[in-house]
Amino acid sequence: MTFTRRNFFTFSGSVAALSLFNRAEAMPVEPPTRYDGDFDIVIVGGGGAGLSAACAASELGASVLVLEKRPFLGGSSLITDAMFAVGGTKLQKSRNIKDSPELYAKDLYEVGKHFNQKGLPEALAYAALRQYEWMESVLNVHPFTLEHQGGQSVPRSHQFKAPEVIEAMTKFARNHGVKILTGISASRLYWDEKEKRICGVKGVNAKKEILSFHAKRGVIVTSGGFARNPQVLQRFAPYLKDVQVLSGTGSLGEGMLMAQAYGADVRDTSFIAATFGAKKGMTDISELSFIQFNGGVVVNKEGKRFVDESKTYMEISEQAVKQPEGKAYTVFDSDIVREAVKDTPALSRMWLTIPEGKIPDYVYSGNTIEEAAKKAGLDGIELEKTIEKYNKDVANGVDTEFGRQHLEGKTGKLVKIDKAPFFIFLTSSVIFGTYCGLLINANTQVIDVFGDVIPGLYAAGEVTGGLHGAGYMSGSGYAKALSFGRVAGQTAFKAN
Repeated sequence: MTFTRRNFFTFSGSVAALSLFNRAEAMPVEPPTRYDGDFDIVIVGGGGAGLSAACAASELGASVLVLEKRPFLGGSSLITDAMFAVGGTKLQKSRNIKDSPELYAKDLYEVGKHFNQKGLPEALAYAALRQYEWMESVLNVHPFTLEHQGGQSVPRSHQFKAPEVIEAMTKFARNHGVKILTGISASRLYWDEKEKRICGVKGVNAKKEILSFHAKRGVIVTSGGFARNPQVLQRFAPYLKDVQVLSGTGSLGEGMLMAQAYGADVRDTSFIAATFGAKKGMTDISELSFIQFNGGVVVNKEGKRFVDESKTYMEISEQAVKQPEGKAYTVFDSDIVREAVKDTPALSRMWLTIPEGKIPDYVYSGNTIEEAAKKAGLDGIELEKTIEKYNKDVANGVDTEFGRQHLEGKTGKLVKIDKAPFFIFLTSSVIFGTYCGLLINANTQVIDVFGDVIPGLYAAGEVTGGLHGAGYMSGSGYAKALSFGRVAGQTAFKAN
């Protein structure tokens, strides 16, 4: 019998199990006799990665269709803080910041503990610089601040205004002939048995009508992660079942599932983690703070530290969700909050009123650590002991408990927490994205479980895995979406 993708799933139970469909649903889907639209490239998902891919492909002259299941475009890229990690920019050079794609890639490997798919960090580092320069020169969008965030050797998070970027890419795409259809959910990928490649997309509109679209050069999956799909999230990260989610409402994982029906491999699912620093019940990105990176310490309900606070916010979250009742608190003082508001105002919006004497209702304050602790429902005596020991360690230059050496990553000198009034913030974790998914190569081609390219199938953005490895560098997710989106659009157009 000829071994094709069609009969592959009949005999390979292990691969079928990787797809979250049952075996019957995992069978490749034959294309229809007649399509509802014929294009060079069909893109599944109208977020940052999808729009970037559409811009790149249409700029080369491709006919492009973007399918978006929501009534509007943008996805998670519309509600993100739009921190774009990139090395070697003119803005960095103007501030005498020495960075490069090589250093960027090196940092990605270190943060990912070398579980990264080899070659992807380098590919992103160079693609990010090209994408960034294109955004400035062609779209005329520019960052309004440059921040030093988790996992970065030097400041490289260039912050844009998310809606401005989505609007600019949408306008560019439409001006270059891209057809954008909203309210259509992609449900399956078509397989051309004769050409042995993915050849189109099956979709469903609001009226439950089946629509089919032909992709002569390829399909690009940019449908986002699966943070909004409890069933899929439960399979990979059951320990996060009670963690709040703030991601695009379309993050349901169907793009990953459709590709898995053709044997697509996945990466980094073992490293799914939330972000530490959220207000409990947060509804907006402004309700997020990383004041631990300005000098705060993180304790559990017993008033005890449990982590090196200079670690990435995902690593801190991994430990925080394991604490009693899953609760964690960030403790800081007046000096720390003043420095935070002064040095990182974009990341300290939650504290802007404190120097003015206006204490937010989500912060417990007191003229002593014990007073603030009692208001927060913590053991004041135990917390005082914790802070006293920490301050002593800071004075001696050695954190004897967890080895903290810097404020964040490898930068910043530790400071004492000794200037009244003192503040305690009940700090939650939030899932902004799943940071894992389809394995791609440096050209954004989707790879199957045997290490082979799945012809005609590309992916970019949060739906992909392999880049981050065991950790996450701040700003690399947004950069990955826009930069690999551009690579996917260019690669798919040039493939045939």
